[in-house]
Amino acid sequence: MVAKKAVIITIGDPNPNMGNRLQNYAVQIVLEGLGFEVESVFFREKSINWKKYVKKIIHVLTGYKLTKNKPYWRYEIKKIARFESFNSKYIRIKRIKRISDIPKADYYIVGSDQVWNPQFYIDEKPELAKEIYLLTFTEPAKKVCFSPSFGIEQLPNEWISWFKEQLSTFLSFSVREEAGAKIIKELTNRDAIVTVDPTLMLNRESWNKIAEAPKNIETKKPYILTYFLSGKSNRINDDLKNYAENTNCVVYNLFDIEQPELYMINPSEFIYLTAHANLILTDSFHACIFSFLYGKPFLVYDRVNMPNMMSRMDTFFEKFNLRRKYVNSGLVNELLECDYSKGYEVLKHEQEIMREYLKKTMGIRI
Repeated sequence: MVAKKAVIITIGDPNPNMGNRLQNYAVQIVLEGLGFEVESVFFREKSINWKKYVKKIIHVLTGYKLTKNKPYWRYEIKKIARFESFNSKYIRIKRIKRISDIPKADYYIVGSDQVWNPQFYIDEKPELAKEIYLLTFTEPAKKVCFSPSFGIEQLPNEWISWFKEQLSTFLSFSVREEAGAKIIKELTNRDAIVTVDPTLMLNRESWNKIAEAPKNIETKKPYILTYFLSGKSNRINDDLKNYAENTNCVVYNLFDIEQPELYMINPSEFIYLTAHANLILTDSFHACIFSFLYGKPFLVYDRVNMPNMMSRMDTFFEKFNLRRKYVNSGLVNELLECDYSKGYEVLKHEQEIMREYLKKTMGIRI
């Protein structure tokens, strides 16, 4: 019997993005577990082409004397290459240039990530983005939502009519946060179930299969891991200094060009570093998720000079009894406390809800 095919429509971000790659992988694994042959569609080109490779070689041979952007050519290109290697190793990807290139499939799965945030369409190919992420190219019976996100509290006015028209063609909805369910209700007068981020569908044993110890980074001694997408405020720096002294831990800062080996880690190494950390400080949604999955103490801070995108954080905190981990919650939280037993019981239930939703919408007999 030939397996049915499912095509994942998600953001093929060419820039290194941990959460983007890990949730793409998780969706693939979940669908394969349901018996599907799976492929992901990207309509962006790879970040590294032959011209960049040639420039990189030239810069290496000349000791980076020909560029004013030495950190980019010395570290960023390596980081991008490591992400591309992760893609090649773990995710089946088809790159397309037009909608007609999308492979034929029994179902098209949109999600996860912020595929319904039109603010990101401008950075891609706007006309293609608005069509592909709303699955305009296929019939309603083949459209499946896997925890897609709007990432915003409300749609810009100029996008309301388009989303209203296209969302009305979906037979059912699952979204990643309560704010998304509210938007769908307002536009279609229909209910959406709020389901977990795909990365929460895999347990730590499953993630351990792709976790890799990073080279040239000592992980046997105690360390605090920081993962800040927007940089650190004075408060964060002060807290971090105190916590490091009180716990006798070294500090590993992801995205810190001053720690290049940490700056260049790939998603597999991110999982390993999180799994072995003594404490995680972050403003990242997926850093919270993996801290929770691995039973690690963590603290969440507001983003600095960036949209905080707290709607998905709020849903995550409330659903899994983790509000105390938000530093501005006003709740008592012991620094190294990590009793998530109540949250894990909820997670089992949420995983089952997601599986049952997928089985129902994809014609799998329960």
